Amino acid sequence: MESENTAPEAFGLGFVGRRAAMAEVSAPNRCRLIPADASEKNVGNSQNLYIEGDCLDALRCLRETHSGRIRMIYIDPPYNTGSDHVYNDRFRQTISAYRGLGAAADEYGQQHSAWCAMMYPRLAIARELLTEDGVIFISIGEQELHTLLFLCDELYGAENRITLFSRVTKKSSNNGGQFSPCVDYIAAYARCAVKVPPYTVALPEEIVSRYKKHDAHLAQRGPYQEVSLYMSALKHGGSCYPIVCPDGQEVIPPNGKPWRWNPERLAKGLAEDRVVFKKSTRSPLLDARTGVRAHWNVYTKMYLGERGEGLHPKNFSEAFPNTLASHELRRLGIPFDFAKPVSLIAYLVKLQTAEDSIVLDLFSGSATTAHAVMQLNAEDGGCRRFIMVQIPEAVAPNGTAAAQGFQTICDIGKERIRRAAKQLHAIHPDAEFDDGFRVMRIMPDGGED
Repeated sequence: MESENTAPEAFGLGFVGRRAAMAEVSAPNRCRLIPADASEKNVGNSQNLYIEGDCLDALRCLRETHSGRIRMIYIDPPYNTGSDHVYNDRFRQTISAYRGLGAAADEYGQQHSAWCAMMYPRLAIARELLTEDGVIFISIGEQELHTLLFLCDELYGAENRITLFSRVTKKSSNNGGQFSPCVDYIAAYARCAVKVPPYTVALPEEIVSRYKKHDAHLAQRGPYQEVSLYMSALKHGGSCYPIVCPDGQEVIPPNGKPWRWNPERLAKGLAEDRVVFKKSTRSPLLDARTGVRAHWNVYTKMYLGERGEGLHPKNFSEAFPNTLASHELRRLGIPFDFAKPVSLIAYLVKLQTAEDSIVLDLFSGSATTAHAVMQLNAEDGGCRRFIMVQIPEAVAPNGTAAAQGFQTICDIGKERIRRAAKQLHAIHPDAEFDDGFRVMRIMPDGGED
């Protein structure tokens, strides 16, 4: 038997409860989904699902029906900001239960181990539901960012990490200690990154406005802007060679630096009317024969119509602060704290899904994801479907939600979907989209229907 000092070393994440969490991944399904409320509108026709119950049980049920079918998963799990009770496989683990696993009295380790034990099987089974080009997006704060990345690198593969997206949550804050927290993160992992098509977003108006020039190719290529063939910051990628200008002067970049295009690319550009020569008294180029300042500069035409669908999205954004979510819920009359903005989820859904994709949310809360899916369908005529999963946690007995008649988080989420659908019909009166949902609840095998 190998001792601790002679056993092979390996890079990875260890936590108390890991073996039990791994066993949960392959544990048999002992639950089933049954209709919970036949009164929901369009229950017979809707392809959308709202599942009431623990998301681990829901995942096991969905594994039997939806493996390889989900194009996008979004989850907004607990950020684990700390308390005496911390999240584990059944959402709660006390300090005494943690020590019962044989762990030392370590409050920091207890907090992170319990969170990892809760997340591990959910992330593992979620991967099985994804299509080959499917992606899971996971909102997270600083508290568990490091452990989440370790977990996902192990379960999905570090090579399948799409990005870590940083989002400004608030622009005015003076909370915290040394720094005021105003950012959270979205980790994106693919089932197979090489099969995920490139993401693009529309060009911002400030870029489109630069394309002001027209030529004989306007109908085919659109307007264009001129870009210098020599750029001082370019050190590699092209080559240095003389270019003959209209009056016979041969020009080269200074200091032996390269052009953006090699000779073959330039010849093709000249043949296709993509090169512009302009006389200049301040040209950075040199006469190739004398070494003095040239009186020509050389530009290439960049056409708007040839830029494709747009830009690759940046992995940082200030466009989706939490105040947007507060305003959205206030307009709907929905009492809920800490929701994500509809625009944020719609942004991700639009990047990742086709118009007939299934989108799954395992910690649906106020059902922002369902709202976002319906909104996109109303805007572009798509038929995306959503599956929301939420444990029916009771609302605070003395809170606003209880005063309005809501008993559980599920009640809030379902009502938010109804009100959002009504609002979207008012905004898009001619749009046709699936505004209903079937409500299912998780029943343990042997339980009463």
